[in-house]
Amino acid sequence: MTQIILNAWYRGAWWLSLFYPLEWVYLRLRKLHLRRQPNPSENPIPLLVVGNITLGGTGKTPLVVALVAALKQRGLRPAIISRGYGGRIGAGPHCVTAKDKPEQVGDEPTLLAQLTRVPVVVGWDRKAGLTWLAEQGQYDLVISDDGLQHSAIKGDLEWCLIDGARGLGNGHCLPAGPLREPSTRLHQVDQVLITGELQPQVKQQLKQLLGAQDDCLLEPQLDQLKRVADDQVAAWPSVDTPLNAIAAIGHPQRFFNDLRAKGYSVAGQGFADHHQFKPQDLPHGELIMTAKDAVKCKPMAQEQNLPWLYATQRLTLPESLVTKLIQQLDLTAKR
Repeated sequence: MTQIILNAWYRGAWWLSLFYPLEWVYLRLRKLHLRRQPNPSENPIPLLVVGNITLGGTGKTPLVVALVAALKQRGLRPAIISRGYGGRIGAGPHCVTAKDKPEQVGDEPTLLAQLTRVPVVVGWDRKAGLTWLAEQGQYDLVISDDGLQHSAIKGDLEWCLIDGARGLGNGHCLPAGPLREPSTRLHQVDQVLITGELQPQVKQQLKQLLGAQDDCLLEPQLDQLKRVADDQVAAWPSVDTPLNAIAAIGHPQRFFNDLRAKGYSVAGQGFADHHQFKPQDLPHGELIMTAKDAVKCKPMAQEQNLPWLYATQRLTLPESLVTKLIQQLDLTAKR
């Protein structure tokens, strides 16, 4: 059902017009909520919010991973805050450890902690997490994984990601469309980033909204193949080998298309984002999944010695983007 609705939002199904009255109610309630919120206080440490205004995946995780790596290369000390969606931490703050399970802290924070090797603090009270990190006195800046709609904090800088294939969908807000907030929000962020190949209709949509501007295009690429059970690198199979694949991410079809772009014939099964897998969901034979799915499926793969694999992603950020960020936040690269 979730995938049917997502497809309708991004393809512009006619029957979504039935939800226009509910969209109006949603926007009114949102406006009332924002009016009741106090103005966010000054951040105790420089804060970059990386988010989106649409439902469905836009590639935040590979961007955050690549940005942390680029900042560390320049001698800076970043940390991450996240809501911990799908976990049970509550308000937090809780700093993710190697002993934490994805069902406790969320699948994305678990993956971010593993890939970045920097502190990842979870809890729906992001302000508390930000304050806790500032009190440690060890970090130069904090990256909020998602949070453009979190009114309790305001990023010193805000980056908004847009899927280059799907854009803003039909341009309507929930429940008539995929937007969490009106598209005019893009005028308020500091940087719009487009992930994946930019389709002509999306380029035209953004041009009408934002006018002529240089598109910052980011194209994550599938990189290594690893075993789910022990994270050891495995060889990619011959392109003649049909692949069974699963993905419980915001945009499963993107993962399947990435595999097809490598020449594979793919039988893909998509699940809702953050889906908690049960044994009956997954075949016991060969299977390829995303890294985000692997952190949840690892115990099953280990217990049953299953030959499951997962694909990592690689993203290279433009040097100019990282340099601009450092300058805007008034940070000084250590080397």
